[in-house]
Amino acid sequence: MVVFLALVAAFANAVASICQRLGVEDAPSKNGPSIGLVRHMVQRPIWLVGFAIMAGGYASQAVALHVGSLNVVQPLMVSELVILVLVLWLWYRTPLRGRDLVAAGATALGLGLFLAFSSPRLGTREPNGTTWWVTSAVVVSVVLTCVVVGSRGSPLRRALTLGAGASVGFALLAAITKSMTDKLVAGWGPLFSSWQLYALAVIGLGSFLIMQAAFQVGPFAASQSTLILVNPFVSIVVGAVLYGESLRGGAWYLTLEVFSLLVMVLGAIGLSTSPLVAQVHEETSEHHLLAGRGRYALWRVRRTGERTRS
Repeated sequence: MVVFLALVAAFANAVASICQRLGVEDAPSKNGPSIGLVRHMVQRPIWLVGFAIMAGGYASQAVALHVGSLNVVQPLMVSELVILVLVLWLWYRTPLRGRDLVAAGATALGLGLFLAFSSPRLGTREPNGTTWWVTSAVVVSVVLTCVVVGSRGSPLRRALTLGAGASVGFALLAAITKSMTDKLVAGWGPLFSSWQLYALAVIGLGSFLIMQAAFQVGPFAASQSTLILVNPFVSIVVGAVLYGESLRGGAWYLTLEVFSLLVMVLGAIGLSTSPLVAQVHEETSEHHLLAGRGRYALWRVRRTGERTRS
C-alpha cells in the first residue's frame, strides 16, 4: 500500500508538471514571474487541472508517509522522472533515444534494488520537542547556507546550490507532513492547534520559492538533478534521527545498498540532463517540447476555430 501510494504521488507530480507547463505555453513572455503570469495561469483550465492533480499527489504522499516511513516514500518519489518519460512516450508519442531508455531503466532498477536490499524499517519512536527543534534548526541552517552560496557565482553553481537547498527543505517538509497526519487523524481541532500545520505552511512556501529561484537562475537540468536526488538521502537521515527509522545493516548489504543508489543516481542524472526532460520545462513557449502537441493542443485548436466562426 505504501509503495502504491508513493507511486501515485510520483505519477501525479509528473502529470501535473506537464499540465502546468501547458497552462503557460501561450503566456506573454514579458509577464515573467509576476501577478500577470499568475492571472494568466488561473484562467487556464489545464493549469488548474495540473494544480488539482498536484494537490491530490501531495495527499497521496501524506497518506503514504502516515502509514509508511520516510526511507521508503521519499526515494520512491525519484520515479517521477521515469514516469514523466513514459507519459511523453505513450501520450505524446515522443521518440525515445537509447540514452533515455538506459537512464530510465537504470533509475528504476537502482531504486528497486535499493528498497529490496535495504529492507527499510518503520520508526520505533515519536520525536520529542527537543529533537524536532534541533533537527529543524540544522536543516534550516543547511537550507539558508545553500541560499547564501547560491546567491552568487555561475548560473550552473547557483542552480545546483539552490536546487539542493529546496530539496533539503522538502525533506523536512515530508517529516513534518508525517507528523501532521497523526494530528489530522485525531481530528480537526488537534490539527489546527498543532505547530506542525503552521510549520508546514512556512517550510513548504519557503522551499517552493527556493525551487522556483533555482529554475530561473541556471540550467534546468542542474536544479532538477539536485532537487530530485538530494531529497531521498536527507530524508533517510532525518527519518533515522526523528523517528528511529533504519535500513538493513552489515558490510554486505551496505555495499549492495550503495551500489543500488549509485545506479539510481546515475540514471536520474541521465534523465535530468536529457533534452527530453529539460525541454518540457523550456521557458520559451515556441521551443518547449509540448508546444502545439497532444490532445490538449488539438482541443484548443478546435475551440479557437469554433470561436472564430461564431
